[in-house]
Amino acid sequence: MFGVRPGLMLSSAALFCIAVPAAAAAQAPLAGLVSRLIQESTINRSQPNQPVVHEGHFLVGESLSRSARQMNVELGTQLLSFPLGSSSGGFSFTRDARTGELSMSSETFGPAFAERAITIGKGQTNVGYAFQSTSYDSFEGVPLDSGQLSFIRQHNDCCPANANHPTEPTNFDPAFERDLLQENLSVDINSHASVLFATYGVTDRFDVGIAVPFVHVDIDARVDGHILRTASGANSPTHSFDLAGSDHATFTDSGSSNGIGDLSIRAKYNFLRGDVTSFAAGLDLRLPTGDKDELLGTGATRAEMTFIYSGDYGRVSPHVNVGYTLSTGESSSAAGDIEVDPGEHRLDTIGTLPLASVDLEVPDEFNYVFGLNFAAHPKVTVGFDVRGRTLFDVSRFELRDNVYPNRAAGPLPTAGFTANQEFSLIENTSKVNMVLGIVGAKFNVAKTLLLNANVLFPMTDGGLKPKPTLVLGLDYVF
Repeated sequence: MFGVRPGLMLSSAALFCIAVPAAAAAQAPLAGLVSRLIQESTINRSQPNQPVVHEGHFLVGESLSRSARQMNVELGTQLLSFPLGSSSGGFSFTRDARTGELSMSSETFGPAFAERAITIGKGQTNVGYAFQSTSYDSFEGVPLDSGQLSFIRQHNDCCPANANHPTEPTNFDPAFERDLLQENLSVDINSHASVLFATYGVTDRFDVGIAVPFVHVDIDARVDGHILRTASGANSPTHSFDLAGSDHATFTDSGSSNGIGDLSIRAKYNFLRGDVTSFAAGLDLRLPTGDKDELLGTGATRAEMTFIYSGDYGRVSPHVNVGYTLSTGESSSAAGDIEVDPGEHRLDTIGTLPLASVDLEVPDEFNYVFGLNFAAHPKVTVGFDVRGRTLFDVSRFELRDNVYPNRAAGPLPTAGFTANQEFSLIENTSKVNMVLGIVGAKFNVAKTLLLNANVLFPMTDGGLKPKPTLVLGLDYVF
């Protein structure tokens, strides 16, 4: 199929890119969808004959806390760094120095999400295709569809006008400034990637390759808003979502994007090759060719340097990869922006406010893979891998009870309000460990054509956790 006919692969890729809905180009950036929806849910509807416009007061409160915006940044960054299926070359050949004949240098067809130290052979070319569809289950251990991604928005210090700097904590005068807004986010994230790859044996010890992903991302989000009238009174119309005085409302939004992802250029040098064990060094350079505003690319140039060991013990081939990824660049600023139209919601009555900054830097990573392949049959190789990533200097979150003081009616000081299990930013950045298990098989269906099937499943809960992911592919050596 695609592995045998590269022209067909390129045609399919072109159709994949052409099939972008015309409306997608006109929509706001997908990276900002969740942030925009959260901001929209803070907008109140002013009641008739009120001396104060209350529409945007909780929106201003967003500048006091960056939890929701930073969460959106981390979601996008970790979504885009999910490993893509390709191949290190299912067939590896050596050429007899005397006769010039080619022979297989391994009884197994190698791993799909790791490198082995041996190369494919001088003058050999490996081309192929892989497809994977990934859905995401949780973020920091919190199910994405549970509504437990809960945020509290405080009221700004609106009255009297300019009495205090508007980003400072409220002075609770008048009493309605003690009201809070609770937002519960649910989000469904799906990504699909089609990867075209090719590897060429420059020498018997040196391979170069390229991988081109074509990516499709879907996001559906919902925010359930609840105005907590802690001081203004349960039936107060001061803060309402509609003219009927409702203190509950649901907001939804969805979007998708299609296009080329971040291009990968690869090189591997087999510097030590024995009868049983081999060692190599690899470099995988990921270029920011994907549109980061549409969640098609990270926005960073990423260089992964890897030390590779593999062995060939008859029908069993273990392998270990240990590497480090350096990243230079930032993810989309749309993920942390407030993009509600000030004219539409009359936010100009409050003024322009500085936003708490969010960290857009794409993190460095420590990477490792270990596993083995087993030749169950001359035409079938099965394998198991553990693939780990440690992301450094990322923002971490947790569910915790937060107390907001002076929220009850009456003379100050008054009782506080406890927000149970609020999804909160841990201020000090830390690292997150993300581990995947991989089981799969490669089937030799014709000559040097392989059919690959692998399942990736999460082994940790940190960061953005995927659901089990099936990856199918073909690769062909000529």
